[in-house]
Amino acid sequence: MKILVNFFGDVSETSVNQMITFVTQNIFAAENQKQQVEELIIQIASNGGSSDHGLLAYNFLRQMNVKKTTVNIGNVDSAAALIFCAGDTRLAMQTSRFTLHGAMTTIQGQFSGSKLQEIADLNKRITDDYVKVIADTTKKNRNSLKKKIDNGYVIDAQESKSIGLVTELLDKPYLESTNGVNALIINNPPKQQQEKQQSTQT
Repeated sequence: MKILVNFFGDVSETSVNQMITFVTQNIFAAENQKQQVEELIIQIASNGGSSDHGLLAYNFLRQMNVKKTTVNIGNVDSAAALIFCAGDTRLAMQTSRFTLHGAMTTIQGQFSGSKLQEIADLNKRITDDYVKVIADTTKKNRNSLKKKIDNGYVIDAQESKSIGLVTELLDKPYLESTNGVNALIINNPPKQQQEKQQSTQT
């Protein structure tokens, strides 16, 4: 049995929890049925989102004792790169791209100097963790990578392979058959639903 996650939404608490729940349930179900999970495949096309939840997804996937393959099928931006880096094998379509950048925070209202410093310190910590994951994956110098990521680092598929972010480029679908594949598609909720959620949170 293989597990397929098509991660086509933003990286958020909802989307990451969806993925974690689906993967966990399928692995336990396979064990109960005395089946082997041959591979976990995550195809990604995402603009990114929450770095905290991207790091949660990365750490969860890395500690799963199953072969993991991640595939960039369009764009892997921002926090989505953390999910991509969790793959033992990391593939990319020839026309895909990556956008790597440090943490950013949008704030409204009045804040004390100490609170602003806390936010700045948190952004630095998140960016440092982000750079560490990219550096550990590519085996590149962390300081050199940090300078590029701080400035916003946009790379195409060919360069991503040359720096070790991608292990192999694809010119055809990775999955040739869906037989024996349990699949989940993660999309962003419809716009009206998103607006309703934001209104509720406010």
